Amino acid sequence: MEQVPSSFWKNKKFNSKKTGKKQSRFKKGPFSRSEQKSVDEALKQVLREEGIVYESQEIRKILSLARKNLPKNFWRRVAVHIPLRSVESIYDHARRRLASTNYQGKWSSEDLSKLKDLVEIYGKKWTKIGSNLNRLPGACYDKWRDALKNGEKRKKGKWTQQERCKLLQLVTRQTGHNNIQIKRIEKKIRWTVIAEKISTRSYLQCRNEWARFFSPGSKIKLDLFDCFKLLEAISKLEVADETEVKWGELLEGVPAHKTYNKWRSLCNKYLKPSKDKKNEENFFKNAILIIKDHLPLSPGKKKD
Repeated sequence: MEQVPSSFWKNKKFNSKKTGKKQSRFKKGPFSRSEQKSVDEALKQVLREEGIVYESQEIRKILSLARKNLPKNFWRRVAVHIPLRSVESIYDHARRRLASTNYQGKWSSEDLSKLKDLVEIYGKKWTKIGSNLNRLPGACYDKWRDALKNGEKRKKGKWTQQERCKLLQLVTRQTGHNNIQIKRIEKKIRWTVIAEKISTRSYLQCRNEWARFFSPGSKIKLDLFDCFKLLEAISKLEVADETEVKWGELLEGVPAHKTYNKWRSLCNKYLKPSKDKKNEENFFKNAILIIKDHLPLSPGKKKD
């Protein structure tokens, strides 16, 4: 997330009382495709109210402006149309996806080299660094933290037994031994702190390694019958695409990464890639039926 002063969100424009939203209702995590569309429609509506035509290049310029140069209560007015998201999350999502100051694309080795040089020159002045790389300050900080902060000590690939033991020890100390197997405890773990102490891995590597080997249900292997149960659970959801699915709530005792990875492996095995964006929603709905037809086990047949 882009680094902004804490006082920024205390401004009356971003106060949750002003938006009529209750903090407990706010969703977290990546925006689904339908939410992205809602953000776009909300931006169009607010800009239309200001007499501004919504155009790709124009919106990128507008979202790159300082808050004081935007129409009055701009982000609060946008947030009214997306009631399950906080104003700050909408602001951050829209800026990252649409602002002209945020170059869209993967970080190349050349980009990382430039980022490293700029940090040596400017220190942690992320606004200056971002302007040099045509990326948002928060995006530069995130990449530095995940890829460069530990320098040559940063490791990739398979974890050693020593690293895993250290990960287990650090998480146990932070959460308490009795809480370590509680469902969704990983959401309460401060992964940046864990990564700092391990020093050879990023916070994402630490979180993913924990999910794969130590989280409740991580040792479960899903068979064909589980695949049918998974497909059946997905088919009962009223969602437009996979980004709206709560993967950790589909199969009892099975963590989110297990169910999502199984879904993706089924898609890769039985479905042909579709480049038709207009039919994305229909593709998701039909995918379940197509996969079921291709699986070698009959839906009505139960395991012995």
